Amino acid sequence: MTCGTDDYTYIPNAENYASGFYKKGNQVYCKGILTDIDGDKFRSLWFNYYKNNDNVYYYTRELGLQRIPGIDAASTETFSSFIADKNYLYIRTSKVIERQGLKIVSDYISYKEAIPAKNTNNNSNSSYTYVNYYLFKNSKGYWIVKLSNVVSYNFLGKTYNHKWDIVYQKDKVEDEVEDIIYNSAGIDVRPEFPGGISKFQNFVDKKFKVEEKDLSGRIYSTFIVEKDGSLSDIKILRDLGYGTGKELIRVLKLSPKWKPGLQNGQKVRCLYAIPYRINSSLDH
Repeated sequence: MTCGTDDYTYIPNAENYASGFYKKGNQVYCKGILTDIDGDKFRSLWFNYYKNNDNVYYYTRELGLQRIPGIDAASTETFSSFIADKNYLYIRTSKVIERQGLKIVSDYISYKEAIPAKNTNNNSNSSYTYVNYYLFKNSKGYWIVKLSNVVSYNFLGKTYNHKWDIVYQKDKVEDEVEDIIYNSAGIDVRPEFPGGISKFQNFVDKKFKVEEKDLSGRIYSTFIVEKDGSLSDIKILRDLGYGTGKELIRVLKLSPKWKPGLQNGQKVRCLYAIPYRINSSLDH
């Protein structure tokens, strides 16, 4: 079921999930057309995961809203960035690892900028590729999961090799020093805004301004917390239109320096992701 559209349409007094995909009252709409999905208790569980009383769904713009087959909706809960029920861990719409004794040991992202489009000076034409690696352990042993356009996983056995800790290592260019970017969830000490995440939320709330009224929803962003605590490479993964993505980038550039992440006692560059919820009907 394809819900998203290329042209952003904001629906007032509705829970807007994506372009053309929203819930109003107890009814779920795709491209502005009422679906047969039961809207009672239909809600977002996590980025791109949704559920109601009976079913759990995964959403992408390309494929739309897909029901996850076999999952037990009653016992569904978020597990790190994934969805799990009492029996299995699910990645996107695939059942992959048994839940018994399951925990996440480490995760990391291979994060690379692609070559910009030819014959253009517009830097916005450059794109980024992400390959996510996750190390899980359950009652059987260790599992490595690779998540990109294709989901793949492999059983590693009963032992864990720490060489998997490296996130992304740039190729050397002559005497260029290797540059490693870590994922915030997989390091010893995560980066932190001065005063904690609640202070960060207050900072953004005070600085964030939009002209559109009655606009609410989440903006998803990533950035790198550098070794000196500054923010770089700020990217918007999903916004609400009306310039909300550009405004969040502007505000993040004003951020005071963070406490950098630590790995093995050393300051490291760290990829950090945030979902920022706005409600423009509130006075700032």
